[in-house]
Amino acid sequence: MNKIIKTRTFFNLGTQRALYEGIGGYVKKEVSLAERLEKVKKEYQLDKIYRFDLGENSDGCHQGVVDQLTDYLNTINKREYLGQYPEFVCYKLRQKIAELHGICPDDILLSAGLDQMLIMIASTFLELNDRVVVNNPSFFLFEEYSQRMGAITIQLHLEEKDKFQWTRRTLHDYRDTLDKLKPKLIWIANPNNPTGLSLPDNTIEEIIHEAANHFCFIVIDEAYGEFKDHTYEVNSASKFLKEYNNVIVLRTFSKAYGLANLRVGYAMTSDRDIFNALKLHCPYFPITQFSFDMVYHALNNQEYLDEVRKVNYKRKQKLIQKLEKIRDLDYIPSETNIMMIGCKHLSSIEIQEKLEKYGIIVSSVPGDDYISRKYFRFTICSDEENQYFANSIAEILSSKK
Repeated sequence: MNKIIKTRTFFNLGTQRALYEGIGGYVKKEVSLAERLEKVKKEYQLDKIYRFDLGENSDGCHQGVVDQLTDYLNTINKREYLGQYPEFVCYKLRQKIAELHGICPDDILLSAGLDQMLIMIASTFLELNDRVVVNNPSFFLFEEYSQRMGAITIQLHLEEKDKFQWTRRTLHDYRDTLDKLKPKLIWIANPNNPTGLSLPDNTIEEIIHEAANHFCFIVIDEAYGEFKDHTYEVNSASKFLKEYNNVIVLRTFSKAYGLANLRVGYAMTSDRDIFNALKLHCPYFPITQFSFDMVYHALNNQEYLDEVRKVNYKRKQKLIQKLEKIRDLDYIPSETNIMMIGCKHLSSIEIQEKLEKYGIIVSSVPGDDYISRKYFRFTICSDEENQYFANSIAEILSSKK
């Protein structure tokens, strides 16, 4: 006689929390994206799907990386290359990143995208009933991975009237939270995701300083950081690592560099205890050698990032001019290639469903509050695609069907 085993009873608490307390964000593991897009095409008889949902660089990577890839495949022994494990230390790549940030290569730890690094950080620091602070809105994985470890999330609410920026009132609430609730970890996205807005250096330092005074660690996720960098010079919280040892700064090659498929992210910290603890949670071979080699070449083409910033700014300004002519539409000014857009008389879910009829896929803003019900996240793409988006949303709001 067969026995029915209740397999979920074997899962540890972290897995059970992950199953039942998912936050929900820009993508869902349960859904095959290819199947979903094909379903939309078939349902609305569309020839093309327009992807505005993942915050990617719509122009892709620098042509030099593509050329390097071609040369690479023509010169290596492919069978030998594919049969070898990747380099484990990756000192050459870490040295290149260190030169960019003016820090020590030994302060850099690589990961398979920032997704893996966020899991590593949560696993390193958090346990049951620890308190963590996130501002709202912010990147949904901060909260999701914290809750998997049993941590309690404290939200600092950013106001719509302030364009969801930190103000002196936010800083006052932040200090009050540190005083009364004694959180262990602060999560900050800078520039913020989904708003695309960044904090000035003096505000970032004030946030770090207050955290240090309260024996609290702070993670600053700069996934979109290249969009606020200067020409040939990073504008990163990595500048504070020499003075503060309670800081972890994150960056990735997935956004402005246009190399999302390579899955390379990195963390920077000046504290050896933090570095060694994070390394314990890192797989021995987290990234392919191919990915290491290609991102190293991308670092040799910093001028491309300047081009990306200029092109993105011009496209965004053109789009904003069109959006401002559409009645009942609100948008949040952004410094990156993502924006939050909301309609006054349609919910974000309603507008997303209507946009799908035009073959346009955008991202929900995670949460279950006024912000998520009104706004969705949109990625700046080509002028032609942005024009199609603006025309489609104008048609939707004018017909209100």
